[in-house]
Parts: sequence; structure tokens; C-alpha cells
Amino acid sequence: MIIFFFLTFLITFASCYDGPNITTYYGTFVGKNITVLGKKMTEYLGIPYAFAPIGPLRFKEPREIDPNHFRNTYPAVHLANSCPQIIRLMNFSGYNDSNPTNNINENCLKLNMWVPKRRKKMPVLVFFHGGSWTVGSGSVDKFNGSVLALRARSVVVVPNYRLGFFGFSYLSGKNGISGNMGLLDQQMVLKWINRTIEDFNGNKSKVIVFGTDSGGSSVTAHLFSNNSRSLFKRGIVSSGAITHFMNTVSPIIAEINTLNVSLLVNCTKQTIFNQTVISLNTTNLIFYYRNIINETERNNTAILECLRNKTVTELLEAANKVRTEGQMPTPFPFAPINNDTVFFNGSIDDIYQNKNFNKDVDLIFGRTADEATFFMATGFTNNTQYNCSFYPLLPVNDTRNQCIMNETNFKNLSEYIGTLLEFNEIQKDNLTTTYNESATTYTNRSIRLLSDLFFDCELSRFAINYTKASSKNVYFYEYNRRSPINVWPPWTGAMHGDDLIAIFGIPFRHPEKYNNESLEHEKDYSNSVMWRIGNFTKKANATSLWKKLNVSNPEALVFNGTLEDGSEPLYTNVTTTTCIKLFKLIQESKE
Repeated sequence: MIIFFFLTFLITFASCYDGPNITTYYGTFVGKNITVLGKKMTEYLGIPYAFAPIGPLRFKEPREIDPNHFRNTYPAVHLANSCPQIIRLMNFSGYNDSNPTNNINENCLKLNMWVPKRRKKMPVLVFFHGGSWTVGSGSVDKFNGSVLALRARSVVVVPNYRLGFFGFSYLSGKNGISGNMGLLDQQMVLKWINRTIEDFNGNKSKVIVFGTDSGGSSVTAHLFSNNSRSLFKRGIVSSGAITHFMNTVSPIIAEINTLNVSLLVNCTKQTIFNQTVISLNTTNLIFYYRNIINETERNNTAILECLRNKTVTELLEAANKVRTEGQMPTPFPFAPINNDTVFFNGSIDDIYQNKNFNKDVDLIFGRTADEATFFMATGFTNNTQYNCSFYPLLPVNDTRNQCIMNETNFKNLSEYIGTLLEFNEIQKDNLTTTYNESATTYTNRSIRLLSDLFFDCELSRFAINYTKASSKNVYFYEYNRRSPINVWPPWTGAMHGDDLIAIFGIPFRHPEKYNNESLEHEKDYSNSVMWRIGNFTKKANATSLWKKLNVSNPEALVFNGTLEDGSEPLYTNVTTTTCIKLFKLIQESKE
């Protein structure tokens, strides 16, 4: 009877999962054969690339899976679990589409993969999702890589990695927390690919990493890690650079934030760690670090044991409440530390200044034309200071969903940014003057100021500095078109992340979202973008129509929806006059 049930299980197993059995260093995996646009491919969902970071492995560096760990065939047919995060619902698809809807738990060091049927070994595209290091998932529908894999003629790998407190907490000293676990998770993905991808008909010598937002910053972070150096050859960096001042925190701030969480969940004694640290000002940080939270003053082992016994919810809720006054006012307190001994093995600033980063990588850099509007719509609206409104329950074109800023509104925003950057009054006035000359409306001046500060200026500076130091191919694009399926108010323009609609082939995967007039054009446009990515993955040559970045005259190819109809390519300046003036003001404020 037992043998009968066992044979029945094997027959059922084989019929459910019809993909090929792939034997690797770690064991055997089976996926599902799927048909995409009339072509066959195999989809692998939820393949573990490291041991689950639970129990004693919580807050530890990722641990590689043992050889032949999966002695029985592993059914890779369920989406990779999303990593722990607080889900913020807005009752609005434009925001909620980025929220994971599958299982969310700590057993999330898994990847999803799409493998076209081809005879030759294919390049490998690895996508790191964004979300300010704290939210997001590679398992959301919009990051389904099936169409991109087909059109780019590549294997597409989309992993999840630890976020927020679980990925970027830090405790110095013996038995502490090393920090940057989320980046180490990504590195483990690249190691897994290096060891196994050829079993899936991928070419380990043609690995391309790409991402947007903190995912784009992740790509540049791997340029600063020697242990990632041999694991990828090309990269696509969208809307983020690890050198941006808001993408990392100092170990001091990370440690104070971590101990604040520990305090809030009763894992640190009040007598040793006083809650008033939450309001410490920047001038006291160094003193506090050396005299209060020095590792000799506490028992890391006891703190960690306590933290490991807390629920995910307890830690997420506590982490959402902490912030050190010396930290930039982002919604998310935990981010990579800029100086460590496990990933960067030193200081990012020193590596950057001495040009000790990996210069042997072909790169595409990209931005959207209106990067900051997503954050204006979610963080600066429904406030009389700025006169921008967004009500998700109203129709997108409703007159109440407007952003019509006047001179006073613009000055309020400029004053806020000047204070954030610790400008004096003269520098604040110069900031206002600089952006008064950047556009014809106060709303567009505000968009330009926020886009420059939070995205464009540092991305363009990093791209140019990298090009100066490297002999590899470097390209730059500006995505300057509004998608017809954009559900945000019209004033938001070509938003942060809009380039991913074409890159992931959404017109092919979800034609129901388009009207008949726009669908075919959007398919052609998406095809042209994916085709260029495919060229870059194979030959590091995006296309002859796309000029390489030239530091003496840096120009970005404009993606505006006309390239696919044979029009002459349009270029725009990579470095703007406003960025040059903004950098000068920031430098003056530090002197």
C-alpha cells in the first residue's frame, strides 16, 4: 500500500511539473513549461539561493546552501516569498501594484527565473527591485520576466533579498551584526548564478545586473565590492547610485537605530541605553557612540538572542518608529552602511575617491524625465504649503487632482530643501534663484529641484566619473514619455519607474490595460527597448543609433516613443546647469 501511494505521488508530481529536471551543484530542480507569445520557455519560481535567515541565522550573513542539499527534486513552481516589510495600502493601483501579494516571511532568500528555449547558452539578466531598501518584492506581477527573457534572448533572474531592519541593522563589536546583509544576499544570488546558471543554459560569463531606485543603487554598490567583481560583466543602472548621500548611512547612525529598536522591544536595558537618544542631535553622536553604546558597555549576545526571539511584526513596528536626528528625513531609517568589513570592506567614500571600484563593467545609466513626481504625489500633496493635491479615489483627471504651485508654494519648498541641506540664508536665496530659471511654471521648477536633488544630479555625476575612469562602453538614456496606462494625475509626467513598463513588456503581458489605438504602438515601443537591452547583454553594444557617453559632451538618448518608427534619435544633456549650480551650493555649505 505504501509503495502504491509513493508511485501515485511520483506520477502526480511528474504530471504537475512538466519542465525539465535540472541537476545542479545544490540538487535537482524542476519548473513549469509555459508558452509566451507563441514561444516555449521554462519558468522556475521560488528557487532557494541561500539557507532561510531564520532562528540563529536571523541578522547573519547569508549562508550558502550545501552541495546536493536538495536530494529530492525541488518543485520550483511557487513564487519566491517576499521579505518582511510593512505593507502600506493607498486603495490605489498605482501604488499598490508595487506591494507583494504572495507569502511574506523570513524564508525569502529565493529567486524567480525565466529560461527561453535556445540552443546556445544565453546571457543572464539579474534584476534587483527597488523600494528604498525597505519595501518591495521581485515577486510582484510587474516584474514577471517572461516577455523580457524572450525578447532579450536571455535568462532573466529576479531575486528577493532582506530589507529594512532585517537587511540593514548593525551592531559593532564581538557577536554583533555585520550590517549590509541585504547587499550580501544579492551577492549570494550572483554566486549562485556563477555556480549553477550554465546548468540552465545560461552563460556565466555574460551576467548583467540591473535595477531601479535602490535596485539601481545596488548595481553600483556591487562595483564597490571586490567579492562581486568576477560575478558580472555589465550593468543597467536606473534612477539610483550608491554614492548618493541618501542611499547609505554611517555605522554610527545604523547602530543607534538598531539599539533604538532593541530598546523598544525590551532587548536593551533602560539603565544602559536611555531612550533620549531618539532625539540626539548630530553634534552629540560621536560622543554618544564612544561613551554610551561602545561594545564594552553591552552584551551583544544577549541583545541578539532577544531580538531573534521577537516576532517579525514586533520588529517591523519598532523599526518603523525610530530615527536618529542626524539622519536624512527619509521615510525609511535602515539603509546600507557606508563603511563595513563584509561587503565594501572599507569606506565607500575612500573607494570612490581613490577610484578603487570595479572599472571593468559595461554600463547603461538611465533616468526618467520627472523622477520626483511620484514622491511629490505621495509626500507633498494635500498640504496648503505646496498646493498639490492627490486623491486616489477620484478619477485621475479630476480637477481636484491638480498641482498648481504659485511663487509662495515654490519658496516654501525651496526653503524646506535649503534647511535640509543646512544652507545659510544667502545659499537658500541662490537655490531659489537657480530653480526659478529652470522652468516656466512653479510646479515644474519644484519637480526639477526635487528630481535633481534626489536622483538626477548624483546619477549623472557618477556616470561621468565612471566613464572617466573606465575604458568600457557606457551609455545614458532619459525616459521622456508618459505611458498611456499611467494611473497617476497628468501633472506627474514621466514618473520614477515608468521605464520598467516597456522593459518588462507590459503591453504584451497585459494588453487589456490599453485601448486599441495605443496597444500596437506600445508593443512596438516596448519591443524596441527590450531589443536594445538584448543587444547590450550579448555584445555590450546597445545599438549603432545610441552614442556612447562622452565626458567632454555628455548626452543622453531620449526614449520618447519615436525610435521604433525610424525617426532621428534625440539627445539631451546628461549634466544640467541646475545640477552644476546645486553641487556648487552644497560644496559651499560644507566649507
